[in-house]
Amino acid sequence: MQYNADQRPVVAGYDGSEASERALRWAAEEARLRFAPLVVCHAWQWSQGTPVPLASMETVQRLGSQVLDKGVDLARRLAPRIEVRTSLDLGSPSVVLMSESGAADLLVVGRRGSGGFAELRIGSTAVQLAAHAYCPVAVVGERPGPPTNLVVVGVDATAPERLELRLAFEQAWLRKASLRAICLIPEEARDTREYMVAFRRAVSILEERYGQVNVETTVVDDAHVAALQRAAQDADLVVVGDRGWDDPAELPLGVLCQALLRGAPCPVVVAPSHRPLSASR
Repeated sequence: MQYNADQRPVVAGYDGSEASERALRWAAEEARLRFAPLVVCHAWQWSQGTPVPLASMETVQRLGSQVLDKGVDLARRLAPRIEVRTSLDLGSPSVVLMSESGAADLLVVGRRGSGGFAELRIGSTAVQLAAHAYCPVAVVGERPGPPTNLVVVGVDATAPERLELRLAFEQAWLRKASLRAICLIPEEARDTREYMVAFRRAVSILEERYGQVNVETTVVDDAHVAALQRAAQDADLVVVGDRGWDDPAELPLGVLCQALLRGAPCPVVVAPSHRPLSASR
């Protein structure tokens, strides 16, 4: 298979945990659908704060290399026709993967990694990447049911031209799935007509580009979190922006985004608001 030299890869964070294996499986399928290279990335680090002998560091690095080899072997078995690359770097997972995101089309991680407490719904690495990565981030949890061929997107009515709607159309097109676009109108809005017109205009523009995608539109003017969480129950994938119009600036992620990352049963793709999506098809 021939790849464009400028094609951005799908990057999967892998640490050997069950959660990262689910993320890697999802990333391999995503790369296959995109005809894109897949980078399997593992971050290794010395957890102690005191200086350590060089031999000890080499041992830790060698163990990290073994974990990476396991992930690469799995990726190649899952998608034998795609190009699989490797990345083994010293540093925390969030720092290493943040660096990888600068050249990636999509970054894929598990909801939580091998560290932390078992009771955590989502790990710190996934939160930091969803908030600060330079490309869209897919956070993969557990999908309890069979595929539904439905992609759901929550669209900020104050800025319907933002990345999440275009990203959702692309995801539905890749999967030959239907798209449910939910327009989230500010709860305090008295006149919703202007928001609805802008939303439907944004949808119609993308419908022309992705003509094979069957689109259903819904407008919600209150209880945004509940509406998206209900929609996520029937979806294969939910796309959401990293923050909304009324989220406090001090929050790393918006309230809606955090709720979906913690509670959606399907993968959640977070569209960054701080950097435009790379040009694609």
